[in-house]
Amino acid sequence: MPCWHLALYDDFAWFYNRYWNEEFHSLAFPILERIWLPRVARKGRILDVCCGTGYLAGLLTDRGYRVTGIDASAEMIAHARENVPAAAFQVADASRFHAPGKFDGAVSTFDSLNHILSDEDLQAAFQRTAAALKPGAPFAFDMLLESAYQTNWADAFSLVRDDHVLVLSGSGFDFRTRLAQCHITMFRLGDGVWRRSDVEVNERCYTTKEIDAALELAGFAQTEYYDARDLGMSGQLGQGRTFVVTTRSTTRATC
Repeated sequence: MPCWHLALYDDFAWFYNRYWNEEFHSLAFPILERIWLPRVARKGRILDVCCGTGYLAGLLTDRGYRVTGIDASAEMIAHARENVPAAAFQVADASRFHAPGKFDGAVSTFDSLNHILSDEDLQAAFQRTAAALKPGAPFAFDMLLESAYQTNWADAFSLVRDDHVLVLSGSGFDFRTRLAQCHITMFRLGDGVWRRSDVEVNERCYTTKEIDAALELAGFAQTEYYDARDLGMSGQLGQGRTFVVTTRSTTRATC
């Protein structure tokens, strides 16, 4: 879910780090180990695009890979550096980053790329990723398709603890603009004072045709799609989610 196009989501980083990382990646990582990781050079360099607070980077680092993570949120990156000191992290937008060297694989998880709201920026993110990869290197990511937004993606949800509260409410999916929105209100108690922060989360629903076109223009080929439910991701997390594995072509990628 991280790497949103604005760093206004910094306030959400603490909640994301505490509650959302493990639940998603406990289901997603076995899928990545099946469809993507065997294609990455053993102990190779991996670029984690929209890395959030570093949970996936930690799993990969523990398996001997050298990970560099990028995320637009400075607070997400601060958590990532604390969580995974062995990895490298930088604050950078997915559509505008420059990563040093060339990588053996790239990955982006938890529908992070749905938070990129225009075709142009999505293509730019793919171009930047392609430019960072060695020819023939695999790139895996997951995205939500339309059926995900037709369900309870933005249903009301609340979390209440003694020193923190989170309330999520959604306005649903606009089929004309293909944008989905939800509002998150957060309260945290510190030094005897409650602090409130609010975030509007926006996602864009892309079709597989749009994803294919952006990948091809960026220099990717041999793209494969996998329904998350077919790979064992049940429940709401798997509804409408597709995992994509594509390959950096052997021709030169440009930005």
